[in-house]
Order: sequence, then structure tokens, then C-alpha cells
Amino acid sequence: MNEHARKSASRFDAWASTYDDHRLTTWFRFYQALALSKLNISEGSGFLDVGCGTGWAVREAAKHLRSGKACGIDISPKMIDKAISQTQVMVNIEFRVANSEFIPYPNESISSVLCTFSFHHYQNPLIALSEMRRVMRKTGKLVILDSARDVSSAIWLQDRWRRYFERSHVKYYTTNELKILVEQAHLRPIGNVTTLKRFKFRKKLITGLMLIECTK
Repeated sequence: MNEHARKSASRFDAWASTYDDHRLTTWFRFYQALALSKLNISEGSGFLDVGCGTGWAVREAAKHLRSGKACGIDISPKMIDKAISQTQVMVNIEFRVANSEFIPYPNESISSVLCTFSFHHYQNPLIALSEMRRVMRKTGKLVILDSARDVSSAIWLQDRWRRYFERSHVKYYTTNELKILVEQAHLRPIGNVTTLKRFKFRKKLITGLMLIECTK
């Protein structure tokens, strides 16, 4: 594990115990549910949430999955411990500590891949995208949701601040930058990048997000 990965794991380890009680939890889950709705989970086999945190999206996906497992990986051991502790006994759920650059699943083994609110932490985003593509089935789909610095000037300012003061933050991308990265990883965007901008919504003052859907 390199220095950036260690810093990221340490930051989210420290947050794990209170993550689900954070004032923005309902905001996170509202948009995670939106991202999940873009995946055809019940029609495929297997689900993976990259940067799963305490596993809410994994547990939601497991309710609709007909075959395979609903899996979640996160770089933080304590986030994964919390995810496991909050998960009832379900044979189709699995959590693992893993880096997005080394996803511990076989080639073309998963139909639906999700990545929400974690892409800006990835030091090598192209490697992470290539790994997501590798584990996707030929008919699979990837949905990425993250903040976008060209959607809101407030997000642009947050990005500048976090690059200097938040040890796990790499950068918020623009919609065009994300689309270029996706194409460089040999993924095919479905339509245009969707942008979401809101003011004072679900205890969040400013929302400036982008969502992209991809296939192989």
C-alpha cells in the first residue's frame, strides 16, 4: 500500500464509527439510490460497489439480485468491519478490503458496477477504471457518480481547498475530464454525462454532481 492509500485508509477508518450518523447520510443515500436505479441489477449476475463505505448500496442491490453476489470493496478496514456488522445474514453479500486499483474479482465476473462519491480519492483513476472494466461482463454496465467542479463554483472552491488540506482527496473532475478518462479506459459512455445541481437539499447546502453510465 502506497502513502496515498495509507492516508485514505486512515481517514476513513477514523470516520467509520460515525459515518452512518453523519448529517449528510440521507443525501448520500438519495443519490446512491439514483445511481442504483440506472443499473439493471435484477437482469444480470453479480454486483460490485467500488468504495462501498459501510455497505448501504450493497445491501440495497442484494434485495434485487437474482444470481451472483452483491459485493463491496473499500480501502478502509474499519468501514468494511462496519459494513459486515450492519449486514444481516445474507448468503449473497460479500465485503472485502481492497484498493480500486486491484479489484479482487475475476475477469468478466460482474454485471453491475457502481462507484459513488469515491472517484475523487483515486490517485490513479485510469487504472481504477480499467479494473472496473476488467471485472465487468461483456453485457455489463458501470455507473459513476461524483462531484464535478464545472457544475458548481462552490464545488470548484471545495476542490481547491481539499487538494491542500484533505489528505485523501486527489481532485474533483470536470464532466469532460471524466468522459475522457472513461474513453481512455476503453469504456463506452451511454449518452451524455448527467449533471445535478441543487441548493439546500437534504441538509446539503450546495450539490454539484455528475453521473455517467458506461458499457464495454
